[in-house]
Amino acid sequence: MIPDTSTKTWLRVALALFGVFLSAQAAWILLAERQRLNHIGFPVDGMTTTIAFAEQDKSKQAASLAVVRGDLWAESAFAHGGQLWIDRAMELDAGDQLNAEARTTLTRALRYSPHRGDAWLMFAALADQYKWSEYQPSLLLKMSYYTAPNELALFPLRLDVSLHTKGVIDDAELQDMVRRDISVILTRAPALKPALVAAYRSALPQGKVLVDRVISEIDPGYLGVVRAGLSVSLP
Repeated sequence: MIPDTSTKTWLRVALALFGVFLSAQAAWILLAERQRLNHIGFPVDGMTTTIAFAEQDKSKQAASLAVVRGDLWAESAFAHGGQLWIDRAMELDAGDQLNAEARTTLTRALRYSPHRGDAWLMFAALADQYKWSEYQPSLLLKMSYYTAPNELALFPLRLDVSLHTKGVIDDAELQDMVRRDISVILTRAPALKPALVAAYRSALPQGKVLVDRVISEIDPGYLGVVRAGLSVSLP
């Protein structure tokens, strides 16, 4: 059976429209990528934070152009938020522009990419540090654990936030999650032991008790090293 002329015409129109759609989508993606000069990862130290902070304008432009790309909003959040949590001496209130930018970009990143454990963790760290009353750091921390339980790059900050944030250690589920992170560090990721010592140094008393208990169960000999690290840091 030979299709009539009208059927062929509609097929051509449909294919042409589909081609236009694909072309527009490609242009949209490429325009956002053009603004994104460098990939911005989760800031883990002063150097990566400085690099990310220098890209904050470009990263925000790329995310704004892409609109619904959670990965670009996450990069923008790292550029705006990394400096906040690494530079603990910064005195910012809830109305500060940098503070507000970090909160806005994190919210958008998680709206479009709720699987980003690194974004949940940064949200938890900043919500605790800057007392964002509408958010509970413990719940944000749980989302980080749920979505990225094995991402070693997140362990240092996650332990730091977990052990010095009020109310976190009182949560039985979070206690188990923190215990697992410590166990992984002691048994499979020894390179992260300095991060464990640093987290212990800033931990609340109940946080230190938890660390002491877990280390005593797994590697009792290392407990003295952790406590010595604490004493060395004191004047």
